[in-house]
Parts: sequence; structure tokens; C-alpha cells
Amino acid sequence: MRAVIKAGPGPGCQFVTDRTEPSLGSGEVRLEVAAVSVCGSDMAFFDHGDAASDLQMTFPRTMGHECAGTVIEVGPQTDGPALGTRVAMETHLHCGQCWSCRSGIGHNCARMDLLGVTVDGAFAERVVVPARSCYLLPEEIETKTAALLESAGSAMHGVLRSGVDLAGASVLVSGAGPVGLVGAQIANALGARRVVVVEPNEHRRRLAEALGVQAIPPGVDAVAAADTTTRVRGGYDLVLECSGALAAMQAALSAVRREGTVVAVGLVKANLPLDVTETLITRGITLRGSWGRSIWDTWDRLTGLVVSGKVDLEGLITHRLPISALPRALTLMRGDAGKVLLDPSLPDDVEGI
Repeated sequence: MRAVIKAGPGPGCQFVTDRTEPSLGSGEVRLEVAAVSVCGSDMAFFDHGDAASDLQMTFPRTMGHECAGTVIEVGPQTDGPALGTRVAMETHLHCGQCWSCRSGIGHNCARMDLLGVTVDGAFAERVVVPARSCYLLPEEIETKTAALLESAGSAMHGVLRSGVDLAGASVLVSGAGPVGLVGAQIANALGARRVVVVEPNEHRRRLAEALGVQAIPPGVDAVAAADTTTRVRGGYDLVLECSGALAAMQAALSAVRREGTVVAVGLVKANLPLDVTETLITRGITLRGSWGRSIWDTWDRLTGLVVSGKVDLEGLITHRLPISALPRALTLMRGDAGKVLLDPSLPDDVEGI
């Protein structure tokens, strides 16, 4: 089958037309991939080998993880979605048996596989996945659009992890990539009084404003740019750091009010200098990390907001390309693109729309 693989450590990837399909085992299903979206992790895997080694990628590996599709084959002894079922994928492939899985935190499984990293992924025409990691789609969500649920779920999980009641709250979102834009929509949907997004890219700031939130560039005093209540309180009730930039993480800790909460969603690849007493203790700040999506509470909460129209995923998609066009997709993402979908049904010479 056609697929994009990473043959070994180092930069780059390879499009092939003769990738052997993975075998189908007990408890697994085979999906016909409807669409797979491209994310920052894919860019990191393509650009250099560090990200791949950090997540213990094995080679050769079919890349891609943010996907949705239709079940076309069911393995033996599989209690899961039937043939023809439309599903999206939880890409943290939990074992279902370790203490974490049995305690309801399978998204942080002790023996977790990662789709497209430690097992073959979805930059391909078909993919084999555990049946227990498939999320059945409501009829109101189109299959190709559902490829965005995985990344959008990272924003939903970050909001839920915060523990902050957003009714009447002020929220700062750092980064107007797809995760940040979904986080801003979720905050609005849950009743936030004021949502402000910090983003260096002017095009993405316009996307944020089109969603009904205030957008400012880095360097602007985020607290001064907020409403009077936020300024009086000395900062935001909640800051979602979605960019993964060290400077943005430091700015988030400065912009949150005393006794407020900062949730780190973006992957910051640097050490954070932190005066624990001054930053966390005397100001009473809660700093939390957010990894993946709770199975399946995050998914249920998110799809409810999508179905109700309070979170728009389709509007985040700016380009649709064939799976052979991953390098072009990554080039677009370095500029003014939103979410880029790779669609296996598109011929390899089709230009993105």
C-alpha cells in the first residue's frame, strides 16, 4: 500500500507505494484511513532525529497518528467496533492491564505504545489498531473532520486537568495553533468571561479573532490588554500554554494571578528556570502538566461541544493534500496554514485545496 515511512534516525522521510500492510491480530481492527492530520510532532520527526529518539521511535516506521477511518476487517477474538463502523483513534495505545489503566488513567499507561512512533501509523491507506483504542463517531461528525479530534482532545484534556470553573473566568491561551484555537473555543463554550490568545503569526491571530477571541502578539502586556476585572485581580484565572516555547511558558507564569492555574500542554523542549518560592509558593500558583486525552471522558466532552456547534473543527482545516505530500504539508505549516489533512483518496498529483 501507499505510505509515508521514516526509515531510520535523522532528518527526512520517504513516500513508498509498496509498504507491506501490518498483520491483523487478536483484539485488533483494520481501518481504511479517511484522513490523517499533520501536527508539530510530525514536523519534529521530519526535521531531525532527536524527537524520534526521545519518544523511542523504532524503524522503519509508518508515520502519522491523528486519524479517522472506517473498520474494514476485525481480528479474531475482538470485542470492538463492527465492520463499517466509523471511528477516530486514541493514539496513546494503552495496554488495559497496568496499574494506570486499571486506575482510569490509561492515557498515561506504563506500557503505552504510540501510533506512528512505536507501532505503524496512519500516513497510509490502511492502518491496524487495537479495538479498545477506537472511538465511535457520532453521526453528526464527518469522518475526515474527525481526524482532528485527537489534537483537539489535547486542548479539552488541558482544560479539564486545570480544575478551573470557567464560568466567569479569564483565560489566556498561549499559541494559536490548532490546539490553542480549540482551547480558546472550549473556554468560550464553558462560559469564560474573557479569552485572550497570544500568537506571533498575524494570520493565526486573525483566525483566533474570527472565533470571537481577542488576539495579541508576544511582547504586548497580556494583563494590561485584558479586561478591568482581570487587571484588578492581577492576572488570568487560567493560562493554557499550547505553543511549547520556553519564553511562552515563562510568560504564562507571569500572566497568571495569585492562586491561579497554569497548564502546560505544548511540549517544551528545554529546562525551565524556576524560583519555586517566589513563583509557586508565595503566589500560590498551580502548575500542571497535561498529557494526551483521558479515555474516554475527554472524547465524550469534546464531541459534545463539536456536535452542539460550540467548537468548530472544520473551520481549522486550510489544506487537503495526498499522503505523498507530507513535505509540502510541513512547509505550509511553517507559514500561514491551519490544520493540514492528508487524504489517501486523493491522487498523488493533486494540489491541495
